Amino acid sequence: MNGYALAGTALGALAVAALAVLLLSPDQGPPVPDPVAAARVIADRFTPAELNRADDYRSWARLIGVASLLVQFGTLGFLAFWRGAPMRRLLARLDRRPLLGAMAAGAGISILLALTGLPFDLAAWQLGRDYGLISQDLAPRLLDWLLGILITMIPAAIGALLAMALWRQLKGKFWLLASVLVAVWAVVTTWLWPVVVSPLFNDFDPLPDGPARQEVLRLADRAGVEVGQVYEVDASRRSSTVNAYVNGIGSSKRVVIYDNAIRDLTPSEFKALVGHELGHVKANDLKRGITFALLVIPLGVLFVQFASGAILRRNEDDPRGPALIPVLALTMTLAVFVLQVPGNALSRQVEAKADRYSIHLTGDSQGLVDLQVGLAKANLSDVDPPAVWQFLFGTHPTTFDRIAIAEGARRTQ
Repeated sequence: MNGYALAGTALGALAVAALAVLLLSPDQGPPVPDPVAAARVIADRFTPAELNRADDYRSWARLIGVASLLVQFGTLGFLAFWRGAPMRRLLARLDRRPLLGAMAAGAGISILLALTGLPFDLAAWQLGRDYGLISQDLAPRLLDWLLGILITMIPAAIGALLAMALWRQLKGKFWLLASVLVAVWAVVTTWLWPVVVSPLFNDFDPLPDGPARQEVLRLADRAGVEVGQVYEVDASRRSSTVNAYVNGIGSSKRVVIYDNAIRDLTPSEFKALVGHELGHVKANDLKRGITFALLVIPLGVLFVQFASGAILRRNEDDPRGPALIPVLALTMTLAVFVLQVPGNALSRQVEAKADRYSIHLTGDSQGLVDLQVGLAKANLSDVDPPAVWQFLFGTHPTTFDRIAIAEGARRTQ
């Protein structure tokens, strides 16, 4: 495998991802955003002190996020490339029973990444405490961190075992079956996560009878969609942020609303929030996301195979030994990071369409404006974040862009 083939595979994976974004992005339709009106709303509804405070918070949060990402890649790069005497002794010990050694390597890497990431997790926690967004005390936060280690360690160990077995048996055809397994994993986690993992961190209760539930059901009936279960989550015991989301597929499909949202939003803001989430259900956006993953996984895994093989040869590692696992961990993380950029572009299009659907469903563009202003203030959102950050990491349109959509609709109402 030469560098041209590796580069070609990487470019091919990006091309497929870009094409998938074009094919899967929903038609936005009206309204045409009104950025002038949006700028006026920002100036009228936010004080300079509020904007500066949100900018300060988000600037620190971005700095912590970038530092955490660099340490993660640095740790994985060190494990993948460093072959000093201690590492060679460790790999030789793991190689005595290669499959069990692969499991130990996968679990160990997962734990090490959690440990190196802990200072940044705590920094983000403290930042949220300082700015009044996080109410969770340190002890429960550390318990969540330990629970997160257990949740990631088990699939990391199993994934390493499967990767080792497939690499040894299939050699150059590794990517074929590995792509199938990764795709199955994506579907299964989407299905099981809401009912297996999420309840480990929060309490999810069916939304009780009352005005909020009646409004959700009324809007769902108007939209003509089956929402599955509607749950209230006790987000307030950790944070003051306001949100709602749709997740799960099939029997696990559910609309989840933060208790903060139910308590703090006005009726028109709540309708706008629910209308947005119903837009996701109406458009089958979770299936859209899974389809994107299924399209990009094969070439992404092929890149992982080629890049991992090149690193193993460079290190003069035994390609059938546990040295494969840290190399795979690095190349997989790199592939996911790069391919999530077009994935986020698709997500922003999907979220913008859901905003438009909310306006169509409720007939209340002002409700969406008020919701976006309220969300930005409650969550200390940067209303217009740096373009590079938004391009790389933004999963939603900016607050400015979402207000512009609502203001564009106001002209036609």
